Amino acid sequence: MDHQDAKIDPIGPRCVALSAGNALCVQDVLIGGIGAAHQLQNPTVHQLAEHIKHQFCEVRKRRVNDVILGPRGLNFDEFYRGGLISQFPRDLSVIIDGEVTACNLGTSFLVAGVDGTGAHIYCVDHPGTVTCFDRVGYHAIGIGDRHAVLKLVALGQHHSKPIRETIFNVYCAKRVSELAPGVGRATSMKVVSTEGTESLSEDVLKALEPTYQLQADPVTEEIKNRIEALPYGQGGRDGPDEEAA
Repeated sequence: MDHQDAKIDPIGPRCVALSAGNALCVQDVLIGGIGAAHQLQNPTVHQLAEHIKHQFCEVRKRRVNDVILGPRGLNFDEFYRGGLISQFPRDLSVIIDGEVTACNLGTSFLVAGVDGTGAHIYCVDHPGTVTCFDRVGYHAIGIGDRHAVLKLVALGQHHSKPIRETIFNVYCAKRVSELAPGVGRATSMKVVSTEGTESLSEDVLKALEPTYQLQADPVTEEIKNRIEALPYGQGGRDGPDEEAA
């Protein structure tokens, strides 16, 4: 899907939630999470992440009831808090509990923002956990997450980097993530600061592209010449020995 801006939702004046995965589940989580967050006075980024996590768990519980427990005439609270799990034959309880544990919404969230204690980034993921990535300074979600994270590692991204370098590094990570099947080509970026949330203009995104291409293909004419001058294949041989492995 190439409507990337729909995957960045404001959940506070200086905080956004980025989503990946099942779009319908994303909508269900954000509707409740954002609504609850708006009731807070000067919330911290951690509080906003906890609200998203709470709604994530509620949506997952409904999915478990609809798909797994409901058809058996049960519900989540009865099975676990009511103690039915211990009253069923052990083998049956293990099977049902395994299905519940494996029930995955197929979605995840990054909650990133700035509050009175600084900038923060959290990940909300299956089965309903919140993980803080402040110490690392970055994270990625979705199909291309590994490509993006490895690129940020290779670029030496750190929370101490200047804003322009950070913007470029994040852009590079997004472009590299497009190597994964299913990642959209459209790119949307926002900068969150103490002043609020700002979308990067098309002019800025276009200006990043040639620099990214230069970084992605850094082989200079000098390097090519040195490769051609390697002491191999001389004496009339242009390729490797036919018997070489």
